[in-house]
Amino acid sequence: MQVITKDLINGRRVLLRYDIDVVLHPLEDFKLKAGLETLKLCLENASKVILMGHLGRPEGKPVESLRVAPIVEWFKSQGFEPEILENLRFDPREESGDLDYARELAQMGDFYINEAFSSYRPAVSTTVLPTLLPHAAGLHFAQEVEILTRVRNNPKKPFVAIMGGAKVTDKLPVIEVLAKKADAVLVGGKLVSEIREQNIILPKNVMVGKLTEDSFDIAPETTSSWSGLISRAAQIVWNGPLGKFEDPKNDQSAKIAQLVLDSGAESIVGGGDTIALLSQLDLLDQFSFVSVGGGAMLKFLADGTLPTIEALE
Repeated sequence: MQVITKDLINGRRVLLRYDIDVVLHPLEDFKLKAGLETLKLCLENASKVILMGHLGRPEGKPVESLRVAPIVEWFKSQGFEPEILENLRFDPREESGDLDYARELAQMGDFYINEAFSSYRPAVSTTVLPTLLPHAAGLHFAQEVEILTRVRNNPKKPFVAIMGGAKVTDKLPVIEVLAKKADAVLVGGKLVSEIREQNIILPKNVMVGKLTEDSFDIAPETTSSWSGLISRAAQIVWNGPLGKFEDPKNDQSAKIAQLVLDSGAESIVGGGDTIALLSQLDLLDQFSFVSVGGGAMLKFLADGTLPTIEALE
């Protein structure tokens, strides 16, 4: 996979696929900030930069609340004024992978850069455009691939994975892959109830937490039983909060976050709710690496690749 350099884009018209799918009110800018190094490199070396991306799920038609205007204003507030196309998902051809639509977009540029790691599903702007233009990965995109490949293939030991949130059908393949590599996989959140309701049998090193009586958090005794494993870890991967952290009484995710930081382990976290939790605690910048893509991170850890990565190779 080729990675952007100034020589690759020098004097060329760049189509930059960017992670603009963020919460707008109030605007959550973590994903937007993650791509700024690539954007700056493009603006300094390309003859023209056209930024594109999607917001929400407008289902192929214009939706006033999902226009890119707030994103444009955010870039201006950071001192950048790239040309930005309107929400690509306003056109139904984006998600259908329409080749004619891809050709229309391709005519606007000479070179394609993907800096949208979280947008991993096939679409014109993520998997078709790279087949029509010379292409490369953005700097943060490449860093995501490098770090998550190392986690998947050669983790530091002892290695602990923490899995929370919900949707056991999505996370079970990842839990099973990580269990083969990790010393322990610690499971909390709604996953606990789903695993028990479905009588899912897990590898012996997967430790499913106990929930509080109302099921909105892991029990304090679970946090205590996990603390030794976390404190001894050299590398920790965490995806998904372990309870309904928005309510201050559900404080076990906060305690786990502090245990992770106190361990001194290389800490890799991902997922929108995990980022929201750590932002709420004002701890986000203390973790070693924060992935912009929760779903993409899980999919990559399970499969070792993504459709968007394959499109760039």
